[in-house]
Amino acid sequence: MRPLLSATAIHLERNLLHRAFWLQLLIGRILPIAIPLLAWEALFDYTQAVELQGWSRSAMTSYYFIVFFLSLFADIHFHYEMSTMVHMGTLSQWLMRPLSFLETATSFVLAKILTLLIPGFIVLLLGFWLSPPFPSSTPLFSFLAAIATVPLSLVMFGLLSAVIGMFSFWLMKTESIFALVMLVLEFFGGRLLPLSLLPKWLEELSYFFPLRFAISLPAEAILHPLQRSVFPILLGQTLWCAFLFLLASFLWKKGLQQYDAVGG
Repeated sequence: MRPLLSATAIHLERNLLHRAFWLQLLIGRILPIAIPLLAWEALFDYTQAVELQGWSRSAMTSYYFIVFFLSLFADIHFHYEMSTMVHMGTLSQWLMRPLSFLETATSFVLAKILTLLIPGFIVLLLGFWLSPPFPSSTPLFSFLAAIATVPLSLVMFGLLSAVIGMFSFWLMKTESIFALVMLVLEFFGGRLLPLSLLPKWLEELSYFFPLRFAISLPAEAILHPLQRSVFPILLGQTLWCAFLFLLASFLWKKGLQQYDAVGG
């Protein structure tokens, strides 16, 4: 455990010292939240409606703050690190270190999550400031729902990045693949719109995509903790995490055989 924590601390220090991080914190992480909030604010003002398809102004605002908090962790970007290690030939040195590669990857993901918590907490503070009561009128139950569902959401984002990263053994670049996959998955996960606002056939199609359990359902559980049970969400998250872990492990073993075959 101590080597794992030490490796995580090293990765965290490297992330925080990166000069571009603090600029990306404002421009790339926080400012984009203004776009959907202003759009829905204008729509509510134009229609003078109290609710739109069952969503009040405060509920919609809170939803987007929660969704943006969760979606921040799509930027774990382990696939980029994996691609660099494979194609720059530095993967071999990680295979010979005291930590297993699984522990090394875990330390990288944990450090990235801790780094992304900085803009995440800023987003939540903005929610408390701009959308009281945030996230709901029963904050204690919302907090408990968040404690129950958010950790596995973050694990899912890390595993998705790992799965795509494993394709580095066969592909030169994975950034474009990751961007395309996440665009599709986040749409069906409820990042752009609450899934209940999609056409019925699109909402039903979202049942087959993993990020429904990482974005939309946790957000709704936090917004309506007394109406939505967290147990089906936890079950879905657990099954998807298990599937993604097994897939990443399979790709790792197959990819490592290819990596060894061409001399590392």
